[in-house]
Amino acid sequence: MTYDVLIVGGGVGGSACAILLRQQGMTVRLIEKMPDAQRYKKLCTHFIQPAAIPVLEQLNMAALASPPYSVRTKAAFITAAGYIDPEGGYGPASEGYALNLERSVLDPALRQQAENAGVESGFGERVTALERTPDGWTLTVEKDAQTQLVQGRMLVAADGRTSAIARLTGNEAVAHENQRATFFAYCSGIAAPEQGRSLFAHSAGGMAFLYPLTGGRTLLSAYVDKETAKRWQEEGAEQALLRYFTTVPQMPDVRNARFETPVYGYQDYPSLVRQPVHADIAFIGDAALSLDPMSGVGCSFALQAASMLAAALGEQASLPAALKAYAQRFNGYFPAHARGIIADSLITKDEARQQQLYQAILADPMLQRQYRDLTGRLLSPPAFQNAYLVSKARQRTATARAGA
Repeated sequence: MTYDVLIVGGGVGGSACAILLRQQGMTVRLIEKMPDAQRYKKLCTHFIQPAAIPVLEQLNMAALASPPYSVRTKAAFITAAGYIDPEGGYGPASEGYALNLERSVLDPALRQQAENAGVESGFGERVTALERTPDGWTLTVEKDAQTQLVQGRMLVAADGRTSAIARLTGNEAVAHENQRATFFAYCSGIAAPEQGRSLFAHSAGGMAFLYPLTGGRTLLSAYVDKETAKRWQEEGAEQALLRYFTTVPQMPDVRNARFETPVYGYQDYPSLVRQPVHADIAFIGDAALSLDPMSGVGCSFALQAASMLAAALGEQASLPAALKAYAQRFNGYFPAHARGIIADSLITKDEARQQQLYQAILADPMLQRQYRDLTGRLLSPPAFQNAYLVSKARQRTATARAGA
């Protein structure tokens, strides 16, 4: 059988893309290296940005946006200049929200939805070779030391930051330095912030993030320079992580926290950027763009890229036109956000400018909402920069008039 689409990688992006293409009537074969549908990624913030919430609705999985599956949340920011927590939700109507949706729930649910949609999935499979044919692609797929050939008219790479498809086709990643190390731990015994807020704090040269989860649990996530990370490992990551959170003002009390998991983390996690279309192959998710985990965009960008690709394939009459349309949409949205995230992963910053930025945001309720929308990926960095400059000009004018 020759499938309409072969998708390598059955994580968030690959599974979502498979579902959306089946909704269009295409035959889809999903190839996933995980041994079964219940496996999931553990090292993740589980934060679904408001920009990606509509994709859950496209997947007919909006039920995940409610208990007992997830916690509806919005970001609040603890800065040296003050607490940024504008009223209402995300977006122009202040009705948007983010989700703390764990991968232990999301990944199996996506794969089940793919099965329900009629996607043919193979688990424990690895692509070891591929060949371009007049009719599309032939993949050599290995499972349990046996190989088979799988044929499809179109190929989608959704196989993560170490993408085998990228390696086999020469879609080399551009690596950008990330000067932070990352620590994750799941805890109980920590009171959830009011209204399920997720707290993002700039503190002591690092970042401390607190995400309330279902079942009264909490994800603690810290991002520190690599020398500090080494000291934490030497003295014990659990105690170092808790001690760090106790230094952050306005954080919930973590002194009675109980660790439900070991402290996970990354010591070196450079941001990787690849072409969204290469050798007539569409790349989505981490196979195209894998950024500093602190940004909390991995799942969201994977869902959004899957939706962009499916939309392009549904709208265009030919595969070349669809791939061109997908690349244009991808490049019109993601790179601007990626540049900001990559720049932020370089720790050395002008503290005076950072203070000035947050003071300006705190002085303008509208700018506070726009800043939160920027972090929720609903507003582009250039649009926020323009809003910031306009607000600063208004503030200077008001100060001058008051002085006069």
